[in-house]
Amino acid sequence: MSNVYEYRPGPTHITERRSHKDHAEHMRQNPGVWVKVTTKTTLAAAYNMTWQIKNGGLASFRPAGAYDAYSNGREVIARYTGGE
Repeated sequence: MSNVYEYRPGPTHITERRSHKDHAEHMRQNPGVWVKVTTKTTLAAAYNMTWQIKNGGLASFRPAGAYDAYSNGREVIARYTGGE
């Protein structure tokens, strides 16, 4: 029995994505500058990630209060404030 596998290229948006750690580090180097972190699939997911960034729910964005964030539709926008 012969198995046939068909290969396809992966989506380009996955290889271009940056990690949360990369975004957090960039924001620390550029305090006060708003940066688009990601686009979520739903408004609720965007709101949830915004809350996690502001409250330190994601390890890359700790300590709590060091980052500010908001959602613009499904986009998540954040900046480093240093807790000010």
